[in-house]
Amino acid sequence: MLLAAGIIGLLATGCKSDDYDDGSTPLDNAAYIDAAEVAPETRVTFKKTVETLDRTFAVKLISPAPADMATTLAVDAAALASYNRRHETNYTILPEKYYELSTMNPAISAGKSVSETVTIHFKGLDELEIDQTHLLPISLTGTSSGLGLLRGSETLYYLVRRSSAITTAADLTGSYMWIPGFETDEGRQVVNGLTALTFEAIVNINEFASDSEISTIMGVEQHCLLRLGDAGFPRQQLQTQIGGKSGSKFPEANASKALQAGEWYHVAMTWDLQTTELKFYVNGQLQSSGNATYTTEEGAGTIDLAMPSPTAYRFFIGYSYAPGRLLNGLISQVRIWSVARSQEDIFRDMYDVDAPETKPELRAWWKFDEGTGNTVKDWSQYGNDAVCLTGTNNFEGGERIEGTLKWNNSIEIPQLNQEQ
Repeated sequence: MLLAAGIIGLLATGCKSDDYDDGSTPLDNAAYIDAAEVAPETRVTFKKTVETLDRTFAVKLISPAPADMATTLAVDAAALASYNRRHETNYTILPEKYYELSTMNPAISAGKSVSETVTIHFKGLDELEIDQTHLLPISLTGTSSGLGLLRGSETLYYLVRRSSAITTAADLTGSYMWIPGFETDEGRQVVNGLTALTFEAIVNINEFASDSEISTIMGVEQHCLLRLGDAGFPRQQLQTQIGGKSGSKFPEANASKALQAGEWYHVAMTWDLQTTELKFYVNGQLQSSGNATYTTEEGAGTIDLAMPSPTAYRFFIGYSYAPGRLLNGLISQVRIWSVARSQEDIFRDMYDVDAPETKPELRAWWKFDEGTGNTVKDWSQYGNDAVCLTGTNNFEGGERIEGTLKWNNSIEIPQLNQEQ
């Protein structure tokens, strides 16, 4: 649509050659940058630890080239000034040491309408100031054949920003995460026999389950499960099921506590078996509090997250017991602690944890920041990585079918603990 509009705009101004002294062309051919024709502004936002990134584009023609030709690109300071005037911004140009182009003269062969691919290699990005945006305007300035340029699509603006925010999350729609290490003796020792617990995760739900179903965040079905909804509960309300002799659900159903689809939330659940205090936090703020005990036929119990034998009753992220209880949405920063963390601690560390190697109480921490692949690293000192499985699994009998984990690398999660 944009291309058609550009052509019409050129034709509408008339067809005399002397009307186009600025290098534009009115008739059957013109050159432009393909990415600029779709979206002239391209945001290159990345997490603060990233060192290099690549972006690509090509020069295109409306019609095939009649002969071999070269095109010319330039980093366009005039375009920077124009952009700042139009948008009332004050961006500075990205210094040259942070990027290099594979070519400044992409070639188009005779009979072709697309040039060789141009790669912009961004480098040294971990040296940029955090949360400061730089602009890199790349303009197509001409062709060796004298062919004109398609107005409005000759410049591509890269807005480059090293962000303090989380910029990658996994999309668990249709899949979930299993922790093989929890089925070893060593792994069980990490998450079993707990007398206190904190679950944490950052979630963004695309679509909640039906009214009688569950959107699972993490935990063990009928034992200790952090989830959204259940039969008799609003499907958008945080809820947990506590197992043991006196199994119960917490808190009471309350529609005013519903989360909203498409919104980022940091959610946390803390439970101290000694005080029996059970609390839910949303974005670092207390949402629900009450008391819950865990007892067995033998008496007071402990929280065990690793089950002794292959069964559907085991710890998962984004799944509980059977297909149909998946988390239809994005997830990041999943953690298990062996203490009931304070509100102050939860609020401070919603988006990161300093020096995890010095915190033995941090029993698991899956950042979900890989951006590719089916395995998610455990950044705690215990190293129990998570593996993606397909959402069609029924884990009874130990069936395991590896899934394909989908990633979203173009998000930016608001850091609410820096805004207050």
